[in-house]
Formats: sequence, C-alpha cells, structure tokens
Amino acid sequence: MKDSYYCVKGASEHEIVINKSRFITTLMPVESAEHAFEEIKKISKKYSDATHNCYAFVSNRANTEQRFSDDGEPQGTAGMPMLEVLKKRNFRMILAVVTRYFGGIKLGAGGLVSAYSRSVSEALDNVDVAEFDFAKYYEAECDYSDFRRLSDEVSKTAQITATEYGDKVVISFAVAEDKAEELTEKLTDISSGKARINYTGEGFFGFDK
Repeated sequence: MKDSYYCVKGASEHEIVINKSRFITTLMPVESAEHAFEEIKKISKKYSDATHNCYAFVSNRANTEQRFSDDGEPQGTAGMPMLEVLKKRNFRMILAVVTRYFGGIKLGAGGLVSAYSRSVSEALDNVDVAEFDFAKYYEAECDYSDFRRLSDEVSKTAQITATEYGDKVVISFAVAEDKAEELTEKLTDISSGKARINYTGEGFFGFDK
C-alpha cells in the first residue's frame, strides 16, 4: 500500500500569545512548492506590519519537497522547528506560516523554538484534518431493496462520494487499497451476487479523520 499522510481540509488561522508576543498560525493545503510560495506572498502582504512571517511547508506526497524560513528570527529558531512539527505528525501537501507581532519581551533561542513549535502544533489540534490513503474507487449498482444494507456496509470502512438514483441505485465510493478486496466481496455477498461492483480508478483520497 502507498504511504499515507495527513493534511488539513482548508485554510485556517489560530492565535496564541506568549510573553506579550502574538503568534498567528495560518495553515492551508497546497498543491506544489509554487503554490506554497504564492500563498506565502499573500500572507506576508496581509500581515506586512508584523515583525516576522516565518514559514514551513511540505509540498509533495513523497515528503521530499520541503522548505522553511526564519524570516529574520535567529537561525534555526522558527522555520525548522515548524517543519519538524509537520514532519513528526506526518502532514504533507501543507503550508504553515507563523506571523509574530513582537510584544517587547525577548524569548531567547529556546523560547522561540518552543513558541513556534507550539504555535503550529496547537493550530493542527484545532483544525479539520483528513487522512490521505492510496484508495481504489468503485461504483456499486444495486436494487433499491439492497441499497440500505450496501450503503451501511460501505460507510463502515469506506467513504461514499456520490449516490445516483435511477432504475437502480449507484453508490460511488473510495476505499483504502488494503480494504478494497474485503469490502467488495462483502457487498457481493450481501446482495447475493445481484449488485454490480465496478472498479473505476485509483489514487490518493482524503478520508475524514
């Protein structure tokens, strides 16, 4: 099975105050390094009056495309600690920007590492997250009499993406690669072989966490 990972479902902001300094963490999913840099420019412009706009991102599924910046903070005290939080918690295709408004009290190197790490970690704790697994996609075409039982079974281990009602019901769903065979066999058994289970493709899918 392909390597799984986590990502946020959408853009969010989370703010904490440490020794009078404001730390505003912006999280968002990104599709590439170019996309990440575009968003960094927008956020830096939005908070152009801030003392620092530090960032870290992982912009590919293989976890090999990574960038970070301390944006004027002492080297190694902001961007890298932020990136380490993302990597430790297995988040990918994600951008984190921590905007700091200096409050007049110096934190020291250790305090800065702690503050930037905590900012990202707390932001991740307070946002909707999806778990991306390599999935297989199917359509289950069944009689109305079997629909509820098949739908309930799919919902136990997979995620329904669409339901179409016509002469028969067609349930479209994504299931993690390692669970696909077992689920399709169950659907066939439940419908006594009447349901048509059609494979339609594969790829990474964000399952609700």
